[in-house]
Amino acid sequence: MNLRSALTKPIVLIALAVLIAGGGIYLLAWDSSPDHTGHSKDVPAQGTAATTHETTGGKAVSAKIKYYRSTMMPGEISQTPRKDSMGMDMVPVYESGDSRLELSEQARAMAGVETVPVQRRKLSREIRVVGKVQYNERGLANVTTRVEGYVERLFVDYTGVEVKLGTHLVEIYSPDLVVTQQEMLTALKSQIGYNLVELTSQRLLNWGLTQGQIDGLVRNRRIHNRLTLFSPIKGTVIEKMVVEKSAVKPGDVLYRLANLESVWVYLDIYEYELLWVQYGQTVEIKSEAHPGQSFTGRVWLISPVLDEETRTVKVLINISNTEQKLKPGMYVSAVIRAELMADGKPAPTGVAGWWSCPMHPLVLQPQPGQCPICQMALVQIPGKPAVTKSAKPEADQLLLAVPVTAVLDSGVRKLVYVEKARGSFVPVEIVTGPRTDDLYPVLNGLNEGDRVATRGSFLLDSQFQIRGLPSLFYKEGQTSVSEHQHAPQPKE
Repeated sequence: MNLRSALTKPIVLIALAVLIAGGGIYLLAWDSSPDHTGHSKDVPAQGTAATTHETTGGKAVSAKIKYYRSTMMPGEISQTPRKDSMGMDMVPVYESGDSRLELSEQARAMAGVETVPVQRRKLSREIRVVGKVQYNERGLANVTTRVEGYVERLFVDYTGVEVKLGTHLVEIYSPDLVVTQQEMLTALKSQIGYNLVELTSQRLLNWGLTQGQIDGLVRNRRIHNRLTLFSPIKGTVIEKMVVEKSAVKPGDVLYRLANLESVWVYLDIYEYELLWVQYGQTVEIKSEAHPGQSFTGRVWLISPVLDEETRTVKVLINISNTEQKLKPGMYVSAVIRAELMADGKPAPTGVAGWWSCPMHPLVLQPQPGQCPICQMALVQIPGKPAVTKSAKPEADQLLLAVPVTAVLDSGVRKLVYVEKARGSFVPVEIVTGPRTDDLYPVLNGLNEGDRVATRGSFLLDSQFQIRGLPSLFYKEGQTSVSEHQHAPQPKE
């Protein structure tokens, strides 16, 4: 096979496909259009098709022909019957106040039109995002030396060790510590240096000695030449920056600890999805490391800053991790579900009316009071409290919904095709709320029980365009536009 034949074969196949598709549309248009005598092929000559006849006083009379149109070339019209630029007979368009398309059963089957009734449903929006597990910043702690000295002994000498509150970590020999204790004992012996005793005692406390160690020094008069540092929290050693016999200075960080019984997950929410994310919302977290298991948390913080490169906002989720299955650095997937109210807006999360701390949003209480962490006065969360199902009928929570496949969206307006009677379709402009997974909440334009086309809508819309009737992109129809255009004359 040469190169020319290899390139020609796909072009021929594409051309055949276009011809077949065009033929289908033409057959549908011809099958559902009026014939040259002014009667529809689908209905008897004395029928009441909306596009061919008007009924007056019970007697059917022919409607006035407005113009002739091409069945294959939208916009090509003529005031007199003739052939179009493709050599095909033009068909008449009749004056009628009803923008309706009548399809026979054969045409309906050829177009593959399917309809469903509009129903009321309980709608919810699901946002599926990814995130990353991080340390709970409130559970981090550094072990820092406050004196200059030398590391004599390490009780914890590798990372990953779990320690309890008060566990000894390291012993440091400090000459300054020895001198200060000697000053304190001298002041105690003289019995006149009370202020010096207080000063040296406070200095030892600031350096890291416990009150029990100072009391033992006063009682036993025995100097501690080594300072022992203890764990300030219950957690895991995630970093160790010290080795035995090394010199240390005040401010040096020796260990970094983290309590992993609670972790934070940061989710990246796109800006167009922020409407559905609220403080206090429940979030379901899943990890590939634990298939089949989910973790539940709440939205505690929504970042006030948008990342201009990714167009996302960081959302903080707090997760209980008592079994420590979630490890910092893991990637997770999350699902945020927001139920819709009757006006199409997200329903309350249930925390509105509760009390929280501006500095610690994880603190949530049903009554006013003080923050247990910083002692600040709690602030009430604005918004309407969520209404329980028992207090509100279930029917009031249902929204009129239409399938996404039924809605034609031009970017300016949304349109559906409603089947008024078997095979009789009219376009209806609707107003929708935010899209859920596969449904649109309908705020205006439809009634419960209306049958809308969920398949074949584009083919129906093309027929309305061909006939110059109102359609998706032509709200008033193409008649007003086409009448000012001169139809091309057929070649002789």
